Order: sequence, then C-alpha cells, then structure tokens
Amino acid sequence: MRHGRRRITWKGTALVVGGVVAGCTLVTYVPQDTGVDEPFIVEGAVGEVLDLTYAELTVTEVRVADTLAGVAEAAAAGGTFIVVDASWRATQGETTFVGAEVTDARGRRFWPTDQAGCSILAKAQPGYAWRATYCFDVPRDALDGATVRLARGDQGEEHAGQRRDAVAVVDLGISGREADELWQATETVSPQEPGYALASAGGSEG
Repeated sequence: MRHGRRRITWKGTALVVGGVVAGCTLVTYVPQDTGVDEPFIVEGAVGEVLDLTYAELTVTEVRVADTLAGVAEAAAAGGTFIVVDASWRATQGETTFVGAEVTDARGRRFWPTDQAGCSILAKAQPGYAWRATYCFDVPRDALDGATVRLARGDQGEEHAGQRRDAVAVVDLGISGREADELWQATETVSPQEPGYALASAGGSEG
C-alpha cells in the first residue's frame, strides 16, 4: 500500500539530492547535423545561474509533494508533484517565458499545471529577477533521472516554439534509490506566488 511522500528540498535538511553551484555556467551544444532549426541546449544543475543570452535563469529549489495548497484551492497529485522554483532575469527587454516541462529518463514529457496557483509562464523585466513556481504531476517511474526544461519559446510538439533558440535543461539529481524514498514519504507544498525574487534567489529586487 502506498504511504505517500515527503517534502524534498535542495536547500533543506531532509534529503539533499542536488548540489548548489555558485557562479554562472554556459554550456551550449550546437546540433551535430545540419538541422539549424534545433534548439541550443544550456545544461546545468539546481542553484546554477544559466546564461540563455536573452535571460539568466536559476532553478533555486525543487520539492516533491502529494498535495498543493494554494490560496484559493488545493490539488492532489495523480502520481506526485515535482515543484520547481525558478528565477528569471531578462537581459534584452521585457520577455515572456512560456516553455516549461519535465522529461524523464525514458524521454516522456510532462507539462506544468496551473492548479493551486502554480505558474505555467513568467514575465520579466531587464534588471529584475522574477520568481515562478512550476508544478508537474508525474508517475512514480518518472522521478529517477528527471530533468526540467525551461525556455522563452513554448514547448509544443517537437519543441517547435524553441527552434534556433537557447533553452535550459536542469538535472534534478534524483537517483533510483532516492526516487523510491521520495515516493514513500508525504508532504503538502504551498506554491510561491509569482513576484520579484530576492538576491539570494538568483537576482535582486532592483
């Protein structure tokens, strides 16, 4: 019988499954074939500042929860919620970021929910860091090896909205053993309301 899951935070004291790396990392892979329409992937880890040219992105915290508790509603997961807190800072002008998905080790893609106040997009001004919380309902076998992909272009089918553009892919650092522990524990998470991020969350308030 399933007993639920507990909160996991990369900044908390429960179970650390991802490291925080200071500084700015830019790792861009140019497609090896002639497919110039392919996105340019910038890979990183939780806590890293990733330079996407049009914005700086930091995934600041990742949690796992059975239930989301928002101001106006609560939501129960069909599997489990992966809750991703991120900070966006636009660098070229006011920008809307609409691409968000979790991908598991088998290549399955999970799009975010807007339940309980979770974000499915974010908008940011240059010079200001804007926080958003993305929530993904995934099955048990999707936790091991999961990554989150965030971009300004929409995820769509075959990532059509991200062609010739930079996208961030952040490893959530969940191993098979840790995935089992996450599934057996239980926690309710209250998503942060969108707003200006503090300096410690990858940006300043201006």
